[in-house]
Amino acid sequence: MNSSVTSIFKRTALGLALAGVLPVAAQAATGTVKFEGEIIQSTCDVTSATKDQTVVIGTYPTSLFKNVGDVSSSKAFTIGLENCDPGAYTIRFDGQAPAGHPELLAVSVATGVGIEILDNTDKVFPLNQDITDPAIVNVGADGTATVNLKARYKSFEQTVGAGEANATSTFSIEYR
Repeated sequence: MNSSVTSIFKRTALGLALAGVLPVAAQAATGTVKFEGEIIQSTCDVTSATKDQTVVIGTYPTSLFKNVGDVSSSKAFTIGLENCDPGAYTIRFDGQAPAGHPELLAVSVATGVGIEILDNTDKVFPLNQDITDPAIVNVGADGTATVNLKARYKSFEQTVGAGEANATSTFSIEYR
């Protein structure tokens, strides 16, 4: 074979061999990744001592409730909060109300009477609605707060019937 043909053949073979080894650019597949989320203020934790509690309002005779709107003595109770961020909070008490009296909690057996919750200024605390009032939930610099409330019996009928007067309410506190 002619040396020039052999030389061309060797160069061609070498070029083909190198072409197989070298990477070849290809069309890349592309896409988009979208990240979503939200950073929110944390809400408070209810202290373990006040999270689930029983408030004993007391025992009262039916004769105490002579007129519609008569009330028993108030029993103070607190809800302790910790790990709160500074800011405004809402507090809410939910529970079953007697027909026509949404401001009272219905009681178990006694009739004509319900339980009224009061805030720290003796203002009736409405049930089943969010309340945002810095005077009720005031978070200190240490991240704690004490919600001071009261409960009492209040008659809503002229005649109050005797019996157990127990009720249950759930409460929630949220950052607003």
